[in-house]
Amino acid sequence: MKGEAARQNIRNQIFALILSSNGTMLFVESEDIKPGMRLAKPVYNRNGVLLFDRNTKLTVQNIVNLTNFGLIGIFILEPAEPLPPITREEQEFEQLQTFYMFRLRDSLVNISKGKMPQDLPGLAKDVVDHFGTLDHKVHFTQTIRSNTDFVYKHSVGVSIISAMIGHAMGLRESTLLSVVTAAFLYDFGYLYVPAEIMKKGEDITDIENSTITKYREKAFALLHADTNPYSIPSDALAMVTQMIKTGRAEGDAVDRSKWLTGTAILTVADRFDRMTAMSLSRKPNSEISAIRYLIDHPESYPENVVSALAKCIHIMPVGCCVDLTNGDKGLVLETNERDFNHPVVLSFRHNQIIDLSDPNVSRNIQIADVMHTMDNRVKMDDETLKQFTTDENSSKMIKKYQFKKLQIEKRRLERA
Repeated sequence: MKGEAARQNIRNQIFALILSSNGTMLFVESEDIKPGMRLAKPVYNRNGVLLFDRNTKLTVQNIVNLTNFGLIGIFILEPAEPLPPITREEQEFEQLQTFYMFRLRDSLVNISKGKMPQDLPGLAKDVVDHFGTLDHKVHFTQTIRSNTDFVYKHSVGVSIISAMIGHAMGLRESTLLSVVTAAFLYDFGYLYVPAEIMKKGEDITDIENSTITKYREKAFALLHADTNPYSIPSDALAMVTQMIKTGRAEGDAVDRSKWLTGTAILTVADRFDRMTAMSLSRKPNSEISAIRYLIDHPESYPENVVSALAKCIHIMPVGCCVDLTNGDKGLVLETNERDFNHPVVLSFRHNQIIDLSDPNVSRNIQIADVMHTMDNRVKMDDETLKQFTTDENSSKMIKKYQFKKLQIEKRRLERA
């Protein structure tokens, strides 16, 4: 029962975490930052060096430095909000995103000036080394984007997702490097799209979409694919070409029969990143709603690629809070590796454990969505907390349920 005790301990920590993190991390634009505000997320410089750590109480000089750094805003903690927990891996993920973004910007600026993007191969290698070799799922956190840095942050996000998907699909390193390189370049043309179109986000007309395609084609011409002076892998150039021709079209409008595997990966990564990204104009979709969208459109997003993505990203991790279709709210106690839609959930209304892997249960109750805030952090509200208490009875229920599940799993393995 040592394993059971460990699991129970984890659950107790989860309950404590929810009760202690009942805050709403706020995004404040640069012009509205005031002395005394506490940082909710760390701030790094272009080299990935920590400038301001989490929980830093800002001074006038800090604010001047942040403004000079070019940030469009920061996430802050509410006055009484405790510092949310973060793992070392999650912190490194945020650090690398900033580091990669500046490195990619330098390379794309060089290409636009006809200069050698000397860091591009090294950047692709770093992304593959960090994310193309992982043997576990990660929490894919996003950073806030503006029209001026969208291209760089989006391209970095897609490159990271693509590296993880490619690894899950068993692609060799040389192919992974090509896919990641293509991720850096296929949306290069967005740097030249007029601001009035960029501000519209996804709500663009067919004419505006054609305009975007023309800018992307002009940017592709800067790569000089015929002579390839920048030594970009030939299959990466082919992927970029296919992505530009595909544009934002979905369904049967585009012939995908001759797609390279890398192009299919980029298409899935592109949509997932766009849906879960944060911007000043809209809230992000949760990971589960993004994955469900991809699954519901297999004609545009190949099932095997979407399945690989689900193996790389935490869609509904233990401890996340969910809305149920019966109107209840709950806490995920056990993930379901076979089907993330059917985890074990503790309903807050009656402290009842609901096993959604049971067809008799899932016939009437499903996960509607994950509760999250603007930065995609799972959120617990005051009213929900009032419905939930970690009493002795609920702890006994969890132990009883876990023991029963272990016995069932043991018998299943014995039969196998």
